[in-house]
Amino acid sequence: MSVEPRRYDRHRQTMFLSELLDQPGRSFQLAYQVGFLEQAKALEQLVEQSGLSDDEARRLLRIALANYFAAALLMPYDAFFRTAQETKYDIRLLGRRFGTSFEQVCHRLTTLQRAGARGIPFFLIRVDNARNVLKRFSAAGYHFARCGGTCPRWNVHDAFLLPGDVYTQVVAVDDGPRQSPIPCPPS
Repeated sequence: MSVEPRRYDRHRQTMFLSELLDQPGRSFQLAYQVGFLEQAKALEQLVEQSGLSDDEARRLLRIALANYFAAALLMPYDAFFRTAQETKYDIRLLGRRFGTSFEQVCHRLTTLQRAGARGIPFFLIRVDNARNVLKRFSAAGYHFARCGGTCPRWNVHDAFLLPGDVYTQVVAVDDGPRQSPIPCPPS
């Protein structure tokens, strides 16, 4: 049985958060809900402009946009970009500075692609011990395999040997620029 991280009661205008959430998770869920409520018109306009006709695809786009809003609210682009550069992309330090989780910082790092203020082209991939891909994201255009798991040469698989340690690796692909995957701790 899955526990919902948040529930908003419109009649009482009250937000209920799961007690299983840590503080960064609570902050993110609140920022998400702010985006969904306060930016509903802007979100809907973006969904309309997308040209998507499938209701499920439109629903997922709204969720993705509200998630992006939450990350931008907690980690504003300019301040986050500047701090990332100043700290040499220290993920743990960025999390402490912005009050966010390791994974939230990793995800935000993948979105630093604004013209004139581009970050390192990170991509994010979360895998389990069986090498199943649980989450993947790349705003910089990294092409993930459509079938199967990850490349066995990636050191992300070594992360299960020493949980909590951070492993980094530079990936060079034949058809594009060098990219750095963001290794997130195993869940």
